[in-house]
Amino acid sequence: MKKIKLNVVNENLYYEKIENGLEIYLIKKENFNTSYACFCTNFGGIDVEFIPINEKEYVKMPSGIAHFLEHKLFEQKNGESVHDFYKKSGTYVNAFTNYKYTKYIFNGANNFINNLDYLLDYVQDPYFTDENVLKEKGIILEEAYMVMDNPDRLFNSTIMKNIYNEIPYYNTVIGSIEDIKSITKEDLYRCYYSFYHPSNMALLIVTNEDEKEVINRIKENQSKKEFKKDFIINKKEYIEKENVKKEKEIIKGNALENRLCYSIKMPLSKLNCSLIEAYDYFSILFGILIGNLSKYNLDLKEKNIIKDNIFYSISSDKAKNETYVIFKIFALTEKYDYFINSLEKILSSKDYNEELFNLYKKTFISDLNYMFNTVNGTMNFMMMEYDFYKKISNDIIDFETNLNYERFIEVTNNLSLKNKSIVIMEKK
Repeated sequence: MKKIKLNVVNENLYYEKIENGLEIYLIKKENFNTSYACFCTNFGGIDVEFIPINEKEYVKMPSGIAHFLEHKLFEQKNGESVHDFYKKSGTYVNAFTNYKYTKYIFNGANNFINNLDYLLDYVQDPYFTDENVLKEKGIILEEAYMVMDNPDRLFNSTIMKNIYNEIPYYNTVIGSIEDIKSITKEDLYRCYYSFYHPSNMALLIVTNEDEKEVINRIKENQSKKEFKKDFIINKKEYIEKENVKKEKEIIKGNALENRLCYSIKMPLSKLNCSLIEAYDYFSILFGILIGNLSKYNLDLKEKNIIKDNIFYSISSDKAKNETYVIFKIFALTEKYDYFINSLEKILSSKDYNEELFNLYKKTFISDLNYMFNTVNGTMNFMMMEYDFYKKISNDIIDFETNLNYERFIEVTNNLSLKNKSIVIMEKK
């Protein structure tokens, strides 16, 4: 077990990669009463083409199969409900699937060690039959019909499928009706054994329990189970085009307000920086130029151009030929042309200085410290770091506290607005 001091936030992170390849990240919160655990596998909605374990050819699975698999792992051989087990100790339990990951979580104040054992056991003990798969299809189809008219899902899925040409964001995480109906127990087992190997998973923990006892208990649990040696994942790697797939689209949805997303797709190589630099420096740039307290944001609200604050996010995807960084800017607005023109003008400006940079850098560090004030905030930090960098380390935090203005200018000057995709959702 390795103890890593997270200097800026004054926390201790314990890390160990155990014999079967499972990575454990644990932050101890001695003065807190609740614990939080997240068992994460690197398997999500876009992972539909791969070579299954013990096979030689690529297969293409139905869309939505990662989400279907998440549902089925809650069903146990003995008929016990996972939810019923956690209810006994007043513990919250859930799971969720996105485009890249599936995560199984629990959060509560009691019975942590036994709850952790149970988490590992139910996720690592799949039980699929023709009968229970058919039953689950009915449940998931009902969910799929319900979300068809969900404006958030429609908006977000349209954004992603318009950005990417080859990476299969054209699939929704829940899957199409036809694909859900076609899923079999054999499909589920092939996906499970191809991706739910400990070496493709991570266990993130925030607890007040003794770290040695927790990690030893995990080792003891895993030592009783057999996993394939020399495990290799063969996911299809996509050669992604640099241009966006669709530059503009207007869709209708059951939204309360008209909304717009302005996305920018940039190859990391053209930004001429590392992934962590892209995230940190552009987070500060957007904070200065279009953040909640920026002159631009306040002016647009005063003029009734936007209904609420502008929101922005930064994500990335690794294709076979390039890593792409995606900047998304969201606004509630009906005056699309005005907003787009003004946004492009402010993003192309150099309306910042070193004083503003240092102010937002301090805010960046303050927000980071604030996250560690709660167990949920600490887990959110761990999930975000793991999702973005596939690891959690002090190097990342240290880097974020040593950002410099000259490098900020160098990196952000590489931003280009030529490769953009705009999605507008209008109220039905």
